[in-house]
Parts: sequence; structure tokens; C-alpha cells
Amino acid sequence: MRRGLVPPTTNRHVDGIGLAYGLCAILIWSSFPLYFKQTESFGFLSVYGHRALWAMPFMLLVLLVLRSWHEVVPVFRSRRLLLPIVATSLIVAAQQALYIWGIFTNRIVELSMGFYLVPAFSILFGYLFFQERIGPTQWLAVGLSISGVAALIIVLGENPWLGVTMGLTFTVYSAIRKRISVEPAAGLFLETVPLFFIGLWFVIQFPLEEGKSLASWSGSLLPFSAIYTILPILLYVVASRRMSLSLLGTLFYLAPTGTFLIGVFVYDENFSQIHVVAFLLIWVGLSIYLWADRGKNRQA
Repeated sequence: MRRGLVPPTTNRHVDGIGLAYGLCAILIWSSFPLYFKQTESFGFLSVYGHRALWAMPFMLLVLLVLRSWHEVVPVFRSRRLLLPIVATSLIVAAQQALYIWGIFTNRIVELSMGFYLVPAFSILFGYLFFQERIGPTQWLAVGLSISGVAALIIVLGENPWLGVTMGLTFTVYSAIRKRISVEPAAGLFLETVPLFFIGLWFVIQFPLEEGKSLASWSGSLLPFSAIYTILPILLYVVASRRMSLSLLGTLFYLAPTGTFLIGVFVYDENFSQIHVVAFLLIWVGLSIYLWADRGKNRQA
């Protein structure tokens, strides 16, 4: 029997183990700002380099434990599979750079907004590139989300490009990965291969400053940052095999909510009345999307 992260269950309802995995993944995702803020003194370039560098060794260990190495070899032999994986790897590289930079520049609230916008971008991508039919409810969800972003731009003169870019890149990544027939663990490992060389270049070009060491408490967080960011993905994949995808998809939005709360209440980021209106529009749009999607899943 082929080994994987976990065999899919025939019962797609919630079970305790699946829910626990899902909530652990969400808790870790939510705490990213708290984790990376501890490494801020090392500088963005060093932190990003180590995050990219150590991802591949960790995923290699995961493959060895799961005995899933045989799932990787066929991908290297197929240009049809390998080229999209390289593309998603570069998207991940850009996402991680933007995410860490956003935390270091105190734009945590804006980062959380990007993930709330993913459903709206997914609807638009489906309509524009995959000829998917869009109903009135979905258009309403898109319109409300876009109105929230527009409120920030028009009223406050802000340019929430970071949040919009995070939402767009996540949508493009999901669209590509959805169409690649590669096992999750193998796919994650293959995505970390280009990241390894990117990280190696950064670590060589931007070494730690004098007096900084990986042996210190904050320094030890640098190599472990790869594990900290990949672990929730693996937990989320395991959870998806054990519980309803519609429920898991809804729970996913607890992660940016946690990030948002950390940005506002822990790091005291600006959140004016206009921000409240903008986020309410985006949240209502998201709620409509999740409600419509849940109804569609019940009919199916």
C-alpha cells in the first residue's frame, strides 16, 4: 500500500483528529507575525534567505519519513508537470518575501486583507480564464470586496498593493496547483528545490552581521522558520483528507482573522473608521461567498 500523508476517508464529515489538525494549522498561520517579529533584528534579507534555504532539507526529511520519494521521480521526467511546479515555486518565493517584508514594515493588517480577497479573485479568475459561469450572488461578493479596497484608495488615499498582490498570487498559485497531478508532499518538496538555491544565494550575499549568530535564541528561529511555515501546510493537507472541505475552507479564514487581530491589538497598527468600513465590506463579501459555496456543496 502506498504511503502518504494520510489515506483519504470515505466519510467527509468532521472527525476530531481532522479538526485538531486543521485548527493547529490555523493557529500556526495566525502566529506568523509573532514568530517573524522575533527575527527582525537580523534584517529582511537574512531572514528571507534562511527561510528559503532550510525548506528543502525539511521537506526531504518528510519524504523520507513518509517513504514517498518515488512520487518525486516521475515529475522530474515530465516537462508537463515540472514547468508548472517551477512556476508555483517562484510564486511561493515572491509570496514569502512579501509576507516577511510586510511583517517587518508593520503592514500586518494589510496582509490579512489579502487572504480575505482570495474568494473574489478566484471568482474573477474562473470567469476570465476558465469560462466559469458566475451567478448574481458571486458577483455581489466580488463587488463588495472590491468596494472595500476602493474605499481605502479613494477615501484614505492608501494603496493597499501588498494585500492585493498577496491575494492575487495566492489565487494564481491555487489555480496552477489545482491542475497539477502531483501528491501534496512531493509537490511541496519540488517547490522547495528552486527556493533552496534562491535562499543559498541570499545567505551567501547577505551574511549575518557581526555579533549575530544562529546559536542565539532569535538566531535559532531563522532555520526553524522553514519548518514553521511548511508544517501548517502539511497539517492542513492531512485535515483535508479527514473532514468536509467546505468546513475546512471556512475555518481557513480564522487564520487571517488571527493575523488581523495581532496586527491591531499586539502591534497597534492603524485601523481607522474607514478601515472598519472597508473590512466590513470585504468580510460581508466573504460571508456571502462562503454561504453560497456551502449551499452549492450541499446540493452536490
